[in-house]
Amino acid sequence: MTGTIGISQDFKELAHFLAELNNQKAFHIGYCGLQADEIYETLQEDFVGDDGKISFLVARNSYGEIEAAIGLDIDEDTAEVWGPFNINAALTAQNQLWERLMQEYPKVRIFYFFLNKENIKQQDFMNMIQATKTGEHLILELERDNFVTLQNRKSTDFIQNDFQAFEALQSAAFPNTYYSAQTIASRLNEEHILKILKSEAGEMLGYAYYEVDLDMNEADLHYFAIAPAAQNQGYGTLLLKEVVTEIFNFSEINEMKLCVEAKNDKANHVYFKAGFVERDLLYSYKFNRSNERK
Repeated sequence: MTGTIGISQDFKELAHFLAELNNQKAFHIGYCGLQADEIYETLQEDFVGDDGKISFLVARNSYGEIEAAIGLDIDEDTAEVWGPFNINAALTAQNQLWERLMQEYPKVRIFYFFLNKENIKQQDFMNMIQATKTGEHLILELERDNFVTLQNRKSTDFIQNDFQAFEALQSAAFPNTYYSAQTIASRLNEEHILKILKSEAGEMLGYAYYEVDLDMNEADLHYFAIAPAAQNQGYGTLLLKEVVTEIFNFSEINEMKLCVEAKNDKANHVYFKAGFVERDLLYSYKFNRSNERK
């Protein structure tokens, strides 16, 4: 009796397999969550195409147990790769999964990977398929119990009169980014929040835009910037602490996580001063199908 390869037909089984491995640094994939319930919800939302096709393959051993898995979170001709996850020392099963995915999704041209520094097996796989390393990223974490909230705050909610200065700083700090200043302003509501820090003279010192998801008990800090003339004066730490204070005012949220560039020492210093600690170091890779070996 031999093992089999096929589409995942049981997302709950798959979610538990992924959660068990992803909580171990030697198997950790940055795109995948750590809790089985969260993973299960994401699998249902992001790995089932409009045509009902499931973009997650699993390899099973002779007893029917999952031993390897790879999924593609597809966006047009690109995909974020969940995996490879592989409990075996050998790469045979995951290589078969990878080849099958490549055949199943020929329109996907670019594949992105996000691997823990300690996930040596998959770094070797990146070398084998000749993927390009594109960066190093820190996962920072801050728990409510380890943070002292601020009683007084100097930042204020965004108002329309702030838009011109906010747009100028957003464009300078994050050119060609996924949310323009106008997009951010149009998204604002009780769970999409833009905080502005101004001087006593009304000059823009900095801003922070974050979103909370109370269903998932989490918050994402999308943008955080301090004006060049206001840097190195403590405003970054102040604004960040004020934002974290507001986020922890939501009783459903007990921790915050950030993904930042590992080599951006200037920005990371602000996060550490605000109380964030390093959880993981991740490596990002990019595989372009046009570079595939013949």
